Order: sequence, then structure tokens, then C-alpha cells
Amino acid sequence: MILSASEPFRQTTGRHAWGHDPEIAHYALGGVPVSVTDMAGLVDAMRRRLRRGPGTPGTFVVFRDAHGIVRAQDDPDVMAAHHAALLVCADGRPLAWIGRLRGHAKIDQVPGIESVETVCRAGLAEGWKHFFLGGGPGVAEALAQEMARRAPGLAIAGHETLPYRPLTEPESEALHQRIRGAGTQILWIGLSTPKQELFMHRHAPFLPGTIAMGVGAAFDVNLNTIPRAPAAMTRLGLEWLYRLIREPRRLGHRYATVVPRFLAIVARDRGKSGKP
Repeated sequence: MILSASEPFRQTTGRHAWGHDPEIAHYALGGVPVSVTDMAGLVDAMRRRLRRGPGTPGTFVVFRDAHGIVRAQDDPDVMAAHHAALLVCADGRPLAWIGRLRGHAKIDQVPGIESVETVCRAGLAEGWKHFFLGGGPGVAEALAQEMARRAPGLAIAGHETLPYRPLTEPESEALHQRIRGAGTQILWIGLSTPKQELFMHRHAPFLPGTIAMGVGAAFDVNLNTIPRAPAAMTRLGLEWLYRLIREPRRLGHRYATVVPRFLAIVARDRGKSGKP
């Protein structure tokens, strides 16, 4: 079922959000369930899910940063998507740091950018079939070719570029049929946030046996059309600063708003729980 803004999302109870992998705990940050996992844990969770077979309900994985946490505070549909996800991985290093400060030693940063090649390689032995959806014209096809080069033997189910507008119902149904007909198991989504989270929440129920992965700019970064921050800045949790230096006009206002709001969320949650 797809929740709308008028339908309140279920509150998290116990260790898991309602769509969460039952073997992976999470901690709540601003109401968003952040998965206590690392890259190896992500791959293991995907493997468990796919081994349940093609009739398993479709699901999706969110890669979350501070910006996404803040956006979820303002939009019930975005919050609902996080709670329906199989996993909400700490794409931003600060989310992993907060988890560790709360006592979750098993959490680590799980960058969506790195997940593409890692997951493609991890599923080679089992023949996981990958479909690449999104990005600009030709980007999905180029990424499929690049991943096939990096992971020889990779099973490519397909690749498509979406129009720059919402899909009509007939277009959605036709897309579902193409994805299912190709035997897709991993559906890589290259859209912006929160568009990709809402897209996955909307379409995953119609794609049994499939795990959608919302990796956004990872399409372009893996093709080297958008540079990634230097490794030293990534380790220090300063990828946002690198992006700001590169695109001050586009990102300046966003970060001026997001950073203080994110810090306020962390402080508020610490006051409620006694932990960061």
C-alpha cells in the first residue's frame, strides 16, 4: 500500500521500522530509522531478501544524509518512505558517528556511490540481474556498460532514462512490465532526493522480487562526470564542504538551512533519549 500525506506513518516500535530487515536494528534520528549496518551488512541483507525468490514483495534501500533527515521532517510522504524501506543506510558519515555515540558499534558509513560497484560484484556468483533507471540522457546505459566493465559477467537486465516529469499511470504500468519482464532483481535509481525515495515507495509494490536502490548522483560520480570529494575529506565527514566549494550558488542556501536544522534535531533527540 502506498501511504499519502493524509495517512500518518506507523510509529516505530521495538528494534525495527515496519519495512525494515528484521535482522538489522536501527536507531531513530528525527523519526527516521537509520540502519545499524555497514556495507557488508547491506550486501548480506540483500542476499537474504533475494533468496526468498521472485514472489517476494518488492522493496527498496535508502542512502541517507543530513539533508534527507531534514527533508523528512517537513514531508509526511518522505517520512513514510523511510519507514517502509528495507534499510536506511548512513550515506553521510555524521549519521554513522551519531549511531556509534549511541552505542551501536556495528554501524558504519555506507556510501551509495560505493554501493553500486560493491553490490554488482557481490551478486556475480548468484547472477543478480541489474536494471539501471534514471540520470540524464544516456547516463543509465553508460553506467550499465561501466559496471559490466568493472564486474565482468554482470547480468544487465536493462537501462532507461526517465522523463523530466511524473509518469502517467499507463507509463508506470508499462515500466513495471518492462522491469519485471527483464527478470530484474536490483533496480538502480538515479534521481535526486527526495524524488527517488518517493519514486521507490510508489513503485516498489509493483515489482515483486526486486530491490530498488536510490543512489542519486552515484550514476554520474561512477562515470566521472561529477567528481567525488578527496578521500581525506570523506573520512572527516566533509563531503558536503567539497560540494559546497564546487557549487556555492546552488548549495549555499541549502546548507545554511540544513546544517543548523540537523544539529537541532540531533540536540532534540539527545534531550529525549539521553544519548546523541
